[in-house]
Amino acid sequence: MNDNDSNLEQILRGTLPLPVWDEWKTIEQARLWQAVSLACNIDPSHFTIQKFPQLNRFFTRPPQHFEDLLLMAKSNIGNSGILKLISKSTEGIEESDVRLSNFVTWLKSIKHQIPMEFPWQQEAITFSNMDWPWGRHETDLLRKLAAAADKFWTLYDPNDQSTAPKKNQVVAWLVSQGVSSNMAEAMATILRVDGLPTRTKK
Repeated sequence: MNDNDSNLEQILRGTLPLPVWDEWKTIEQARLWQAVSLACNIDPSHFTIQKFPQLNRFFTRPPQHFEDLLLMAKSNIGNSGILKLISKSTEGIEESDVRLSNFVTWLKSIKHQIPMEFPWQQEAITFSNMDWPWGRHETDLLRKLAAAADKFWTLYDPNDQSTAPKKNQVVAWLVSQGVSSNMAEAMATILRVDGLPTRTKK
């Protein structure tokens, strides 16, 4: 019986296939949803079609504990200061890559029960691997500054200045989040990439 037959048998029995840990132990990064699947002790291939690594909810409904952990991971990126994306996919955060050592560090920070076979070791948590220079220090304005950075600057391409957000867009969004106009102006300036030329008004 091959792995596919074994997985099918498990599905028919109403159980979810376990990860093939020997195939994963040398892999250093994965898509966020794959990392979540591994943390839930579910073979990520259970959620894919023809081995294409993309989360498929049309044919396979993920279990609730998978959905809950994925939602928590997505909401913690850029906020907890621990969980980070290697790169952000245009297909969504769940399709973006994470380092598995970073992911297990985050799992332990939220006290998630990790499968015994989980092969990755957590990173040392220091200020240097936090998202912001103030580490764990947090205020309402810092959260909004971080949220604005994530919303407007994540997809900025230094080789294409047209991908930079307009300052008035950032200011307007911050004001809509309850930030005063003067503070929003200052925050938008802080977030602006160093040396980026000001656009000429037309």
